[in-house]
Amino acid sequence: MGDDRSTSSEQPELSPHHREHDVRHYSEDNVALRLAWEMRRRGWSQERMAQELTNAGCPTHQSAISKIINPKTDGNRRTISVDEAIAMARVFGIPLEELPLPPESGEGRDLHDLTRTITHEGRNTTHQYAQYLLAWARLRHRLSSDDSRTAYEDFLTARKIDAGTARHAITFWLDASSWQHATTAYQTLHHTLQAMGTGHDLTPPTQDTRERASRVPDLLRLRDLFTSRIPGTPARVVPDLIYHFADLLVRTAMLETAVPVIDSYARGIPHPADDVVAEIDRRLQEIADRKPHDRADYLESLAARIGLRHQGVQPQEPVLELAAQLGVPAEDYREAKKISERHRETGVR
Repeated sequence: MGDDRSTSSEQPELSPHHREHDVRHYSEDNVALRLAWEMRRRGWSQERMAQELTNAGCPTHQSAISKIINPKTDGNRRTISVDEAIAMARVFGIPLEELPLPPESGEGRDLHDLTRTITHEGRNTTHQYAQYLLAWARLRHRLSSDDSRTAYEDFLTARKIDAGTARHAITFWLDASSWQHATTAYQTLHHTLQAMGTGHDLTPPTQDTRERASRVPDLLRLRDLFTSRIPGTPARVVPDLIYHFADLLVRTAMLETAVPVIDSYARGIPHPADDVVAEIDRRLQEIADRKPHDRADYLESLAARIGLRHQGVQPQEPVLELAAQLGVPAEDYREAKKISERHRETGVR
């Protein structure tokens, strides 16, 4: 008896209010309410919902949906089978254990899904925007030639467009301020997405924004593109290859430097990339030579030195030896190497 009283004092009985809340935390009623909520937010009819469940492997009739979401006068609803619950979770794209939670949990899921949609669509938008800038850069490059401008004006004239309108269009495409506004818009969106993180949670990839925005890994990826990948790729395939690097070209402000090479390959004509590589190396050297203000600056500078030293070749020497060659501690070398290799994967992220 004494032991019982002791246990009771350590774990007091829940109040009626809390007991009722605990019972309703997971319930079949919640599944029915969640079903109705998910249908409303999607604008699905009972017939559509029944069809979705059927397509998910659980044959269902519209009347079953009606009996689940519309309780009888005594408050009872049609029982939901395990198969139906599994199919609902599959159709709604939510974990099965989330289905019997109170309806407000659906609102939380909806808001979280919106955050993921923003980051996902934002990344798609930046890539598409980079393609837009890539095409515009090619157009600006081509129209810088008198012969190309004349050919374009002749083409427009043949299509019954007056000469004044044609010249106005060409002037706009070549206007430096318009181009600057367009590239600034990309940078703004990119920085906003960096601050948002991955969309899977609310934590950015790293806590230091300077580390996330380091130009070194992007410049090293572009160096590898123009020194190794493009020369080793058939000319007809190069435009598709460059397509996946448009974001890097815009982010690093290398697009205008690289566009003669890009445009030449887009027309099926190989073009040497020595000028592009030289500009990449100049920018890396500029980062390597600058006086660091703090450890983040120091590590980025060291990452640039490492990238310039190895030039895309993976060294075989031990880290201690490589660090000694640069006159830095091995731990600093390791941290800087991580920066230089960050986001080195190819293709759309």
